[in-house]
Parts: sequence; C-alpha cells; structure tokens
Amino acid sequence: MPVFAYQSLNSNASSDHGVSASNSQHFTRMTHDHSATNHQGPWLLVPPTNPAVEPHELLHGPSQMISTASAGHMNKGQHDNASFRSLVEGKARLNHQHLGQAFGKSCDLMVFGELNSEHAEWATLKNSAGPIFKTSTPAKACNCFSVHATNNSQHRFAGDGQGWIAIKSYGVLAVFVHVPNSVAKSADAAKVFYGAIRNQLLQSNAGVIDIIMGDTNQGSNDFTHTVVSEALGQTFADAHTGSSIQPFDAHNREFQGTNSTGTKKYDVAVYNTQSVRVNRLIYLSQFAPTSHQSWEAVAITDHMGIGVEVERI
Repeated sequence: MPVFAYQSLNSNASSDHGVSASNSQHFTRMTHDHSATNHQGPWLLVPPTNPAVEPHELLHGPSQMISTASAGHMNKGQHDNASFRSLVEGKARLNHQHLGQAFGKSCDLMVFGELNSEHAEWATLKNSAGPIFKTSTPAKACNCFSVHATNNSQHRFAGDGQGWIAIKSYGVLAVFVHVPNSVAKSADAAKVFYGAIRNQLLQSNAGVIDIIMGDTNQGSNDFTHTVVSEALGQTFADAHTGSSIQPFDAHNREFQGTNSTGTKKYDVAVYNTQSVRVNRLIYLSQFAPTSHQSWEAVAITDHMGIGVEVERI
C-alpha cells in the first residue's frame, strides 16, 4: 500500500529552472497575503524535524502552532534565493512528517510540480525531500516535475509528456499531472489530454492507470473524475468527497478549495475503482515556518499538496 504525495510550486515560464523561477511568484504572494488578512491567530501545525536524520524517518513529539507572518512578507525582494530554497526544503521535510503521522508509514513517492530538482540551485533539496528518482524537464520551469523516492527498487519510470509524469510503484501505476490551463476547462480538450496519456502508457506496456493526482486546474469539483472516466473508459472516483477541505497541517481551518484563496478545488486525486482503492487522502497547506526567532508561517507556493495511501484490489 504505497503512499504518494504531490506538491506544486508556483513557478514562472523561465527557461532557467533555478530558484528564482519559483521565488515569491504572483500567486504565492497572493496566498500569503490572503492568509495574513483572513486567518488570525496560531494555526499552522509544526511537528519536530531533524536535519541530521533521513527526511522520511518519523519523529515523535508535540507540534507547535504558529501564525501567518504579516502581509507583504513574501513580496518580491524580501527573500534571496538561498532563503527561499531553505523555506521549500523546510516544507518538504515537514510534509514527510505530516504524511508519516497521517498514514503511520513513510512516503514512498514525493512529487513536486513546477520544479527541476536536478538544477544546481536545487541540489540540496534531496536532503529534505529524499533522493531524486526521476525528473521531467521540458523547456519551461512551470512544466517540470521532480520525483523523490525512499526505495528506488520498488519504483519504475513509466513515461512522461507535457503536463504529466507516470511512475509505477509497488504495482500501482500513478500519473502526476499539472494540467495546462488551455486544457483544464474544456471537457473535450481534457479527454484528449488524458486519452493520450493512456495510449502512451499502454503502448509502452506500463499497464492500466490506477490513480491520477496533482494540479488539474479543473473548473468544477466533478470535472476531473468525469472526463477521466469518459476518456479512459473506466470508472474513476474522486478520493476526496467532502464538501470542505481541512488541511492535515492546519488547526481549525476549513476551506472550499485548494488554490491561493481557498475557493477552487484544483488539486485532486482520482482513482480507478476497478483496480485500486484510496484508503485515505489528506491535504497539506501551502505554508512552511520561517527559521527566524519570531517563528511564523509563510506561503512557499499557491496550491495545497495532496497525500494518499493506495491499495490494489
């Protein structure tokens, strides 16, 4: 029963995949300022971490609750690239701890969208996210994927293309997506997008898709599982069926979506009901703690992350 996690950064269309492509981009700033304005009081749960141990090793101890830093804290120029990279690394290590708490086991695949972990400026991220298993690095930073794994012998790269990467892990074929905006709101275009992924994976003998997860940019909550079911000719269900979203790393916070203002459910996991079940899904916020003495929560991206435990049936 592998555990998969997906977290997008908010990166621009630069051909340089360094930290500056992701540092305090527009929607990240919007996410931070929205929280600073609307979410008063301590809320982000920060469990203990230890950079001296492997990031997936589960630590025990009470979490601290911290508040959002003031509006403007993530404005352009407030953080140099080294500082921003440190925030992302802290987020990756925290995500490992939250996933371990939620599922009682370590995360098998931690996937980042809009990030090229093999770029020299991101070289130290593997110390917090885990060893790099595979990257997909098209021209633009916003189209990249990076897959970090804890046990490489159990994973196989299955394929990739514009807006997706597929990994077969413990017999489960997972497709991680960042659906282009030009596709995301059109049912016909989305069916072509997902159908092409299916065809490529079948032609490469990877097998039938079990789960699709990531940033879908969908226009409505029922959009992705509906178009995927029609495109693939199998029944896919949304792994999150609740009417609201309560991030695992947030205390007493409830949202209607996963985007920068918590209004649109863009980040989803849909699964093939004929081949697997999702035992549990959690969302993780866009925030990480600063390393300053006045410990505060800051947005490092614009979309929430997703964690799932998948079981073959």
